[in-house]
Amino acid sequence: MSAKYSRRSFLRMSAMVAAGAALAGCAGPTPTPAPEPTKAAQPAAPTKAPEATQPAQPTAAPAAKYAEAPQLAEQVKAGKLPPIEQRLPQNPLVVEATEVGTYGGTWRMGMRGGTDDPSFTRILGYEPLFRWNADWTGIVPNLAEKYEANANATEYTFHLRKGLKWSDGHPFTADDIVFWWEDVQNNPDLTAAPPSWMMSGGKPGKVTKVDDYTVKYTFEKPYGLFIQMVASIDSRSMTQFPKHYGQQFHAKYADKAKLDELVKAGGFPSWKELFIAKVGQPDGGGWGPWGNVGRPLLFAWMVEQPYSANATQVTLVRNPYYFKVDQKGQQYPYIDKLVYDVFQDIPAMLLKATNGEIDFQMRHFNTLPNKAVLFDNQQKGGYHFFDLVQANSNSIVIHLNLTHKDPTMRQIFQNKDFRIGLSHALNRQEIIDTVYVGQAKPMQPAALEGTPFYNKQLATQYLEYDVKKANEYLDKVLPKKDANGMRLRPDGKPLTFAIEVANANQDQVDAVQFIVKYWKAVGVGAEAKVEDRSLMYERKNNNDLDAMLWGGEAGYNPILDPRNFFPWGNESAYAVAWALWNTGVTAPPAEEPPDWVKKFVTAFDKVKASPTWDEQVKAMNEILQMSADAFFCMGISTMPAGYGIAKNNMHNVPKSIINSWAYPSPAPVNTFTFFYSK
Repeated sequence: MSAKYSRRSFLRMSAMVAAGAALAGCAGPTPTPAPEPTKAAQPAAPTKAPEATQPAQPTAAPAAKYAEAPQLAEQVKAGKLPPIEQRLPQNPLVVEATEVGTYGGTWRMGMRGGTDDPSFTRILGYEPLFRWNADWTGIVPNLAEKYEANANATEYTFHLRKGLKWSDGHPFTADDIVFWWEDVQNNPDLTAAPPSWMMSGGKPGKVTKVDDYTVKYTFEKPYGLFIQMVASIDSRSMTQFPKHYGQQFHAKYADKAKLDELVKAGGFPSWKELFIAKVGQPDGGGWGPWGNVGRPLLFAWMVEQPYSANATQVTLVRNPYYFKVDQKGQQYPYIDKLVYDVFQDIPAMLLKATNGEIDFQMRHFNTLPNKAVLFDNQQKGGYHFFDLVQANSNSIVIHLNLTHKDPTMRQIFQNKDFRIGLSHALNRQEIIDTVYVGQAKPMQPAALEGTPFYNKQLATQYLEYDVKKANEYLDKVLPKKDANGMRLRPDGKPLTFAIEVANANQDQVDAVQFIVKYWKAVGVGAEAKVEDRSLMYERKNNNDLDAMLWGGEAGYNPILDPRNFFPWGNESAYAVAWALWNTGVTAPPAEEPPDWVKKFVTAFDKVKASPTWDEQVKAMNEILQMSADAFFCMGISTMPAGYGIAKNNMHNVPKSIINSWAYPSPAPVNTFTFFYSK
């Protein structure tokens, strides 16, 4: 097989997961043989609810047989660390590795600057009370060993592992969770309103400490969905706020004079900004957990060289108090150190990968146009491909701001005929052929076919590329044009607006140029505005956007992330002001939505309250039909087949990994089990 032919074939066939993996082997031998990939389920779209496994975890190895990394053993011998038996909880979580690993090595990755903290979360920052299993078919114990729920799903009691410790050796107890709830999520100086996933029937739940290792969650209305929410990425904040550390930056606990001094010394406007910088955002995101050496964590690795606005490299080292062991009693993680190089542009990251200087990566440079060069450089770089099973609902979602601060723009964007006209003006197939190498099909944001949530109307309406039809719809809204054929607003001003795009998302940067072209062809004056994600998100959260592009979530399970189906949270960029009000925020930019939008919130409360999967599906499908009729936002296509790369001597990497923020990949495949062969 010629190199030219194999390269072309590889691109064409990569949409087919199994065939793509087979063709990867046609490139010839690599310097180090690739390990046999971990057998992982290649999940079809789920048809039933993930089941919560009550503690079917094997009993840990006898304490005398626990083993640890050589570096930790040396620290114990030198008196710098307590023995491993004292560092692990009474019942460590035993996670069976496909291959029992050996200690050592440095895992090299790439990330972007700004708000790319998800690069940490996805690799190591997912440690909730219960978590998704590897193939996203179940929910298994994690920081908590078990839970009980009452008959009407209004009360949940979780039992934490006794002896759990933060990375500084301080116990993790119910006090930390109560601190998160009472002093972070319900502190008006830090949070405008409690998170929506902790609300049922429009009211927030209560969190009560029963004893040091028992926490009770109580809701006024039934909340059958709560255990899934506990396992979701949205709940990560629940277990990320160490009270013993965070209270020194909190106005309720810290000496006012000392706190004021810290605020002043750090140049912060108030203690809120200090707290976020030193501890973290209330939602669990931000730089706080990653930007401070010594900030206690529960993750497999802890910060050595912190993240900052000017960082060129971030490093994390093994957490000596991590609570998981393998089937032989060896404490995880196997790999000593994580190194993230911070890149300002994708080509530089791609060059590192092709040179073999990135060990595992499934973000940023793994685009379809880059796949050919990565394929050609496998032997030189000593890596192989693994498949990403796309669980997202759409490649690109276009959000027009329906709650625009300009009343005239709001009136235009809220007109459904205007949005329909713009949708018909999009030549989606040209975008697919050019940006996604033909490996997708036109689709609106919707759950994927094969799931119990598929709604044909929602997925397929207004997809036809028809300039005549587009103009007919747009003429109903803005019939007047200037001498150049550009449409005029009702006030006589030219219609112009910006479509904001994060510069880290190359496919969106490429696609927006086409979108602008298509809309100008029907007299709509849109302009692309490519910028750093942090700036775009700041503008989104302040309701300052005209429009923006983002990816589509919830292709498998829209219950977990209904952002594109009604104004659910601040990721619903097409109506942030309404979404904030729906989550309980009353201060600007939150704005009370019209009654027809409020009906979505009431309907989602029904989903939350439903005690069974079948009832949850039925209730969610009612919302999806309402969303189809509303047509809040528009999309481009299904997600093309994805891929990542891993070094040939890195073991326990699955052959395929589900790709979704709701999951959040690859953390649930147990990245702490990855290791290098010698």
